[in-house]
Amino acid sequence: MNENERIVYRSHFSVLLTKATGVLAALAVLIVTNLRDAERIFQELKATGGIPSRYNPVLLGLLVLLAFLAALTVRRWWRTYIILDGTNLIVHRATMIDRQNMIDLATVSSVNLEQNLLQMILGVYRIRIDTNSASTAEDTDVDLVLARNKAEEFKKLVMSRMGTEDPVPVNPQELYHNGISFSTGVVLRHALFSTSIAGLLIGVAGLALGSGMLIDDMHGIDTTSPGKFLTSLVVLLVAVWSLIGPPVKNFLHLYDFRCMRHEDSLRLAYGLTKRQDFSIPVSKIHAVTVKQGFLARIFGYEELQIAVIGIGDDDDEVCNLSLYLKRDRIAPLMNRLLPEYEQLYQMEWERKRGVLTAVDTVRYVLITSAVVAIAWLMIPLSFHWKLMIAAGVPAAAAVISVFAGATAGLGLAENGVVVRRGIFNAARTLVYYEKLQTMRYDGGPVWRHFGVSEGVLTMYGGTFGSTLSVDAFPTAKFEEIARCMC
Repeated sequence: MNENERIVYRSHFSVLLTKATGVLAALAVLIVTNLRDAERIFQELKATGGIPSRYNPVLLGLLVLLAFLAALTVRRWWRTYIILDGTNLIVHRATMIDRQNMIDLATVSSVNLEQNLLQMILGVYRIRIDTNSASTAEDTDVDLVLARNKAEEFKKLVMSRMGTEDPVPVNPQELYHNGISFSTGVVLRHALFSTSIAGLLIGVAGLALGSGMLIDDMHGIDTTSPGKFLTSLVVLLVAVWSLIGPPVKNFLHLYDFRCMRHEDSLRLAYGLTKRQDFSIPVSKIHAVTVKQGFLARIFGYEELQIAVIGIGDDDDEVCNLSLYLKRDRIAPLMNRLLPEYEQLYQMEWERKRGVLTAVDTVRYVLITSAVVAIAWLMIPLSFHWKLMIAAGVPAAAAVISVFAGATAGLGLAENGVVVRRGIFNAARTLVYYEKLQTMRYDGGPVWRHFGVSEGVLTMYGGTFGSTLSVDAFPTAKFEEIARCMC
């Protein structure tokens, strides 16, 4: 196929079916959340033997609205397509107004294939192309649904024209033969370790509240009324899901996680109910983050994440390079997948000095104590509540400050910098000097007395999620980073 050939791709017609199922699901949710009203209407229809005349205008309006939305959806599908023209992608979108965007393939950061259950049955792929721009992602990100053979052809053409001499293989079996796979037990452990302390506490509180409401309602429930019974059941299910939902969702999302390195590109695949397949050139990676949740930090587990503009900015995307593993298993995995960052991963970092943590703790305790004192005078609460708040808030500030100081770290290498931060969780970011765009550092009178500064590093590729805050460390460290960036 000619490299400069102009090819037009239009989404598979199954996207219309997907949108129709979405509308039906929304109607089902609407009915379930209004069971008592629905029950009353059905009883009235049964009693009258038909639809009362006063409902006719409403039904007519709904039919007109549905017809209009259906016509608009069909028009949007027909008028939305992509033209692959040489080294450019021309994205034509149609809503109420048609518009076109041109994307240089050199700015593409990743080409992703994904399938939900319906798309698996229909044999189609959803293609996502993410670009290097975070500020214009809404305008430049590409979303397309194609039949399997067309999707594989499109991905191969884009990867070959974006400057990758040896494109990533598109055969899904490649990952199963040559990739690194994570067992079901590892995925389950990762889902549990990814649960935050705040989420766990909120889930327990929601379960207690929902159970209490259900018990109160059951005292006066009428078992002959299915609407009331189902409403109580929904309350219980929502309360339970608030606790177990995040781990279950994480498990389904990352099930059968696989990764591999092919020449100068990475290949990632994961998902049970929605299978996703990512291809990312290594040159598009801006940083690598070694993360530890609170539970993972206690048991000595780490996960690897990569920072690529366009990946991780949607709810259904993750930027994991690995799931939670022991450190002795992360090191060889890093060597196999991203040897370019192995030196930064292995290097030691300097911890924040204890005296600086003590100064920070005293500062935060004084600030919170002053705020609590003002609240004591202005907020009408009982003496016991005021006493609990006056003791608890400064104590919490002190604990947070101590944990943040114990986590903070900074390490400098010849080619890059390591920044460690967090409170109960810990994140160690590895970034090359060439990937840094700007740096700002300063220190107040207290920090100047100790010869330290606080700083902010900005990476290339936009503004969202591209800054690294650096805690109080010797000013000479920041001056060395500035020299290496030049």
